[in-house]
Amino acid sequence: MSEKQPNPIILNAEELRAGMLLNIFAGQSLYGLDEEYAFFYDETNNIRKFWIRDDDFNEQPKNFILGGIVHKKLEPLIGLDELVKSLHIQKSAKEIKFNQLATGNYLGVLNSKKIRTLLEWLIANGVFIHYSNFNILYWSLVDIVDSFWEEPELRQYMPYVMHIKGELFNLANADLGQLVPILKKYRFPNIQRNASFAFMMEFSDLLESVSKKPQSDISELVIYMVRKAANLPELPFIVDNKDDVLIDSFKSNFIRPLYIYPKSSHTFDNETEIQEALGNTQVEYKGSFVEYSFLDSLDCIEVQLSDCICGLLGSHFNFLEEHSVEELIEIKQNLNPVQRLTLSLLRKLIDISDAQSNGFMHRISPMDSDYKNDYFLHDLPLPNHLI
Repeated sequence: MSEKQPNPIILNAEELRAGMLLNIFAGQSLYGLDEEYAFFYDETNNIRKFWIRDDDFNEQPKNFILGGIVHKKLEPLIGLDELVKSLHIQKSAKEIKFNQLATGNYLGVLNSKKIRTLLEWLIANGVFIHYSNFNILYWSLVDIVDSFWEEPELRQYMPYVMHIKGELFNLANADLGQLVPILKKYRFPNIQRNASFAFMMEFSDLLESVSKKPQSDISELVIYMVRKAANLPELPFIVDNKDDVLIDSFKSNFIRPLYIYPKSSHTFDNETEIQEALGNTQVEYKGSFVEYSFLDSLDCIEVQLSDCICGLLGSHFNFLEEHSVEELIEIKQNLNPVQRLTLSLLRKLIDISDAQSNGFMHRISPMDSDYKNDYFLHDLPLPNHLI
């Protein structure tokens, strides 16, 4: 007898995206979601799991990027052979990879002629890009803030939730050498109910110690909220989880675009762990299943180009995370003409893509990181608190 296949897991796209049709960056509705696109994906900094060891994280917390290129289904890509020739890839290479187009740090990447060639080709041929930029440490810590709202007195601050999450991250991230032992001591994110007061007080003392003096209003508020929430009988989002496991899987990152763009096709690079996690999962939208598949990048040049885009974006966003605002201001002032041109091409491609559908760009990151990106890439002014 053949082995019985498990029942399929059916997810309803309309239900999943019902509360997500607002662009949280601009406070406007998402548009272009029901167009028929062909999405292609690769990822960078895919550490698969993120947990706390005895003295450190298992991996340095860099941003995970899932993204690539996307085009209208009825407008298939043409001119790919000419693109490959213009990139001057070594004949021995079996596929196009980001590290064949650029190497070194981000400023070196911006000097790459091959990166400019790729960006210019995408713009000229009406190809869009899409990405999800996921700050793994920020995501791991903000459940602390979501637990605040069990305290009625703190709910008045809910309109400022993104500012509060961002500042809690900024303070906690200021000294990982102090943060990790506290998280490990209390087996975060599985805080025992009889230890929640001690954890929150020790955590607030850390935030206090690293905050700039005199404290800003937002720092003072965050520390107050942590200490106030310490008295709660339960912190609902940081109990009953696995000891020390901050992120168990990036599965949800792969599922999200399926229900945000359910009338499109989605082609991912082979990723065994995600394929196994998704298993027999299907996403249903108005009576039809969303089309998605995993392919070997050797067999799909669109996935290869997605690797290049993810590599570029990963280098960009991690560069922003690694530098202070003061450093970024000085660096931007000293960019050479070639670097400025590459940045302008990336900005133009993102603007064109965003105009097509503002759901193409998805970020889970602290607000200050978004402000730094807006300043460095999009030439928007920095808010006063960062200057």
